[in-house]
Order: sequence, then C-alpha cells, then structure tokens
Amino acid sequence: MSALGFSNDVIGLFNSLPAVALLLVGIPFAAMADRVGYRPFLLGGGIVAILASLALALVGSPLLAVLAAGTFALAVIVLQVLGSPLLAQVTGETERVALFALNQALSWAAALLGDVLGGVIPEAAGRLTHTSSASAGAIRSAFVAMTILTLLSLPFLLRLARFSGMKPAASFPVRELLHIDMARFGRILLPTLILGIGAGMYLNFIQLYLAQRFGLTPGPIGVILAVGAALTVIVTLAAPAAGRRFGITRTVGVSQVLGSPLVLLLAFITVLPVALVAMTIRQLVLNLQGPLGQVFGMEYVDARERARLATAQIVVSGIGVGGIGPLVSGFLQVQGGYQLAFSVSGLFYLLAGLTFLVLFGRVRLPSERTATG
Repeated sequence: MSALGFSNDVIGLFNSLPAVALLLVGIPFAAMADRVGYRPFLLGGGIVAILASLALALVGSPLLAVLAAGTFALAVIVLQVLGSPLLAQVTGETERVALFALNQALSWAAALLGDVLGGVIPEAAGRLTHTSSASAGAIRSAFVAMTILTLLSLPFLLRLARFSGMKPAASFPVRELLHIDMARFGRILLPTLILGIGAGMYLNFIQLYLAQRFGLTPGPIGVILAVGAALTVIVTLAAPAAGRRFGITRTVGVSQVLGSPLVLLLAFITVLPVALVAMTIRQLVLNLQGPLGQVFGMEYVDARERARLATAQIVVSGIGVGGIGPLVSGFLQVQGGYQLAFSVSGLFYLLAGLTFLVLFGRVRLPSERTATG
C-alpha cells in the first residue's frame, strides 16, 4: 500500500476492512460450518484465496488492489477459523497442548518461507527491471509467487476437505446456533480484544516502521522477519514445557504483560540493533503463550461450544488486530509518530495481561491436572 502512495492512516483504514467484514459474517458463518460440516467452507476459502492472490499479482488499480487484499485476508481468516475446532475435536487432554504448539510452530515455519520470499523476490525483480525494490512492480512480483504457493497448497486442502466431513462435537437446531454461555465467552474474549488492539497497533506497521525509521528496504526487512520466524518455530515448541513449569494461565498472562515494556522501547529507540533485539524478544514471548491461550479457550468452555468460541476468538482478535488496532495506530502516527502509536500499544499489552490474570488467575484446566497427576 505504501508503494501505491497511500499514507499510514489510510493504510490503517484499509487493514481494518477485513475485520469489519469478518465481524458481520464470522459467528453465523462458523456456526453454519459447525452444522453442515467444514468441507464446503475449506474448499471455498481456498478457491477465493487463489483468485484474490491472482488479482493482486495482475491489477494495477489501487482500488482493485485494496479489494483483492481484503478478499485474500478474509479467505485466509475463514481457513484459520476452522483450524482450532478441528484440532480440538481430534485431540485428547494429554496431547492437546503439544499438538497445538506443533501446529503453531508449523505456521511459523510457513511464515519463515514467506518472509524470505517476500524480501528476496522484490529485490531480485528490482535489479532485473532496474527499479526500486519498493516499487509497485517489484512488490507485485511477490504476489505472483504468493499465487503459485497458494495453488500448490490446493491439493493438500482438497485432501483435508475429504476428511473434514466429520460431524461436530454436538448437533443442535438452527435456533440454538448463537445460544452460548455468554458470561464465559465474555470473560475470555475481553482480554483477547484488548491484546488484539495492542498487537494490531504494532504488527500491521512493523515493516513500515523498519523502512521509515531505519531506512531498510524489503530485502533486509524480509531477512529480519525470517530470522524472527525461525526462532519462533523453536520457541513455540517449548510451550508445553512452559505450561507444565509455570502453569498455563500464569504463562499466558505474564507473557502478555512482558510485551508492554518491549513495545514501549520500540516506540523511542533509534538504534537498529537494539530495536531488532526488542522486536525478537517480544515476538518470542508473545508466541510462547499463543498455543497455551488456544488450549485454555478450548478447555474453558463446554465441548459443544468450542467451535463457536474458536470463531469468536478469531473474530474478536481480528477486530483488534485487523480493525481497531491499525485504524487507531495509523491516526496516532499522523499525530505523534511511532512514539505515540507504539506507546499506546504497549499500554494495551499491559492491560491485556493484567486483565487475563485477574479473571483467570485461579483457574486450573483439565490438561494441567492431567500433567501434574
């Protein structure tokens, strides 16, 4: 978006659009997937993602590029929505934490490849065409690679769809699609929303932060993100051990609190090596608690409500990360730069962790009792 000439506040607005669409369709959509099976939604999401990535690679109009990017993001979110319910349904208490951690580690391994290609391809395209690696044409070449990778994933998605016709954990009439334990859902979604806003104010602008504050081009930025992703793959696999050692609830809450001073440091630091260390530590700490937070949600609610909670978490987190967070951050950057935007982001990290600890500090999950028993 920056290559197309958009300012940071407008980029923040564009980043918020998929979250707005997800808010309108998320819970009813996933509840219907619960009722009719996951197969048509897996296939539909995959096909839409391919078409949207192809449009990103071909279109030159800023408006069409924005629409294609939003469509691609929404298709990917649809696929993510179905992940946790499927995994929770086929795992037992003794293996759930380890498998959720492995799933997230594999996701970061994929992100690692994406970061490398996202940096190397624009640099190579820029050299071949004798233009800047940050130009729209060079960036568009990365979208061509994204389309190819999305196409390569389709056979795996088709195979998954063949095995995803399983019935949900419980069948219920249409009138009960949205009948849930509102108190439990509200308690677990509140810190999720707060953390999502804080993360959205930071994550959506990290590449622009590195480019605008330190003058880095897509190649070095891709290497930095790739190194962080590689380290995250390793650290995420340590989540089960951390959960056993410190407890799932405590690890989740304290990790979120620790993100606050690191983001505050990034708001004011002007030394690149120090900023990179702070960025990496924040990423590792926050992703260590990621699979533990997913397990907490799946075990905190009734098994018949797990799919709807997973969807609600995606929706609420999406509102924060992809909606309120980037929207507020973009406008704050125009008013006070990254100092103001990232400072407010750090406060949201602190508030999220403290809220989680206050609400769930005394909760002990079945998987924790199994591990200690």
